[in-house]
Amino acid sequence: MSSSSPKVGVVVAVFNRKAQTREFCRKFREQTYPNADLIIVDDGSSDGTSEMVRTEFPHVLLLSEPGDLWWSKATNLGVEQALKRGAAYILTINDDVECKEDFLAQLVSFAEAHPRTLVGSMIYDLERPGRVWYAGGKRALLFGEMNHRESVEDGKLEWLTGMGTLIPAEAFRTVGYYDDAHFPQYSGDADYSMRAHRAGFQLAIQPASVLWNRIDESGEQEIRRTLSFRNFFRPLTSRKSTSHLGLKFHLIMRHWPPLLAPFAFVLFYAKLFAKQVYWIVFKRNVPSGA
Repeated sequence: MSSSSPKVGVVVAVFNRKAQTREFCRKFREQTYPNADLIIVDDGSSDGTSEMVRTEFPHVLLLSEPGDLWWSKATNLGVEQALKRGAAYILTINDDVECKEDFLAQLVSFAEAHPRTLVGSMIYDLERPGRVWYAGGKRALLFGEMNHRESVEDGKLEWLTGMGTLIPAEAFRTVGYYDDAHFPQYSGDADYSMRAHRAGFQLAIQPASVLWNRIDESGEQEIRRTLSFRNFFRPLTSRKSTSHLGLKFHLIMRHWPPLLAPFAFVLFYAKLFAKQVYWIVFKRNVPSGA
């Protein structure tokens, strides 16, 4: 393989979504980029996902795990295998997305032209394909929030999601892996990109690399749909929530200005509780940033 097509390890952590995992593996074979290893990390699925991958996609590297890893640790295992297989780049991506056939080729082309750069994708809402869901991440410092940009001009790019982000192997050798102790399911990707930036790597979005995401299928959306006064504090204790107390504490203390961090932490939860009361009383949908 020519040096113009460096090897990419494509790491996908999956759990109990056999049909979506099958569709992702099938569609990913249509990518125009010629040098990618697909690595599926199945964290204890009970629906036959591992058997399906092993039988229908024998070219895929399958790691079947016991079910106690969550996203960050599962992804770390996939990254480790990709690096052992000589990957120059790691792509982290979800199995519930759809992507253009040149999605990966566009990311690699940008990364090759911009060394030491983590490159994210433009992500659209699959149900409303013209609506931008994510064009990079930014922070609301006063309220401790991690928000999505609506365009590449919408504020400074400060963090990247793990959905469709290409990371040079050098970053893992320099920064280390995802922090699965403090961010087992959510915010490990954002934390990693901010740590990488602090270590001298650049962050970028490649608008020509396009994904469509099923935004209503996350664990956090399920928590919001079932919110009531009885389980009012569930978002503070569930690993499926970006409002988990431990997660938010470590994220803010690590990445916020020290003097502002305590105020941001308090204001984040004051705003969250106000939104939850409003939703329960008026039966309105909590905004996606809650």
